[in-house]
Amino acid sequence: MLMKKIALVLCVCTAFNGCQMTLPELGGGAPQGQTSVRLVSSNFTVSAPDGFCVDGASVQDTLETGFVLMADCAALRGRKHKVDQARSVLLTTTVATPLESPDSVTPQALKQFFDTEQGRAILSRNGDAATISANMEIVADQTLILHIHDSSPVHIDGLSQDDWRAFSVINDRLVTLSAAPFVGGAASDSNAKTLMIQLVRLLQDENVAQ
Repeated sequence: MLMKKIALVLCVCTAFNGCQMTLPELGGGAPQGQTSVRLVSSNFTVSAPDGFCVDGASVQDTLETGFVLMADCAALRGRKHKVDQARSVLLTTTVATPLESPDSVTPQALKQFFDTEQGRAILSRNGDAATISANMEIVADQTLILHIHDSSPVHIDGLSQDDWRAFSVINDRLVTLSAAPFVGGAASDSNAKTLMIQLVRLLQDENVAQ
């Protein structure tokens, strides 16, 4: 029963897979330059790491889910420049609805789920477990971090088939973070992992339960 509930939540919360919404084009005509955004429906603040800004056109704030995409600030403003490799990556944050039993959705339970065929299928962009290989690590702040290779086609031209994702329960909601590097300017593995940890800690620091 727990694994079934986790699957339902992850189908909404996992970025860049078959269950996830279609991502908008960067920019989209919305004002750019903001480094944080408040998701009213979930009462969450999402802030970008240094050098990144929120893509205003990407923000989705509903009772079902909150979604924010972040990218290199200058790129979002439409400036042509050589992007620092450390920022040649798209970042996302997805906030799910409140969990019925948040204490049961531990990093260990999530890791066990992603070791199953159903779990790998949810990670896949086309829903096929066979396309996924993943290395998983639980870090000190009770966050599960995955380094994923997905052999299925990418949804955005230029993105690598490898990405990083992090899962953490904050304020009784499952939050999913992702870092998807661009081909040819891909952030290093260590940098992508560092970005995941930075995003988690920013969320934890700014969304402490009152």
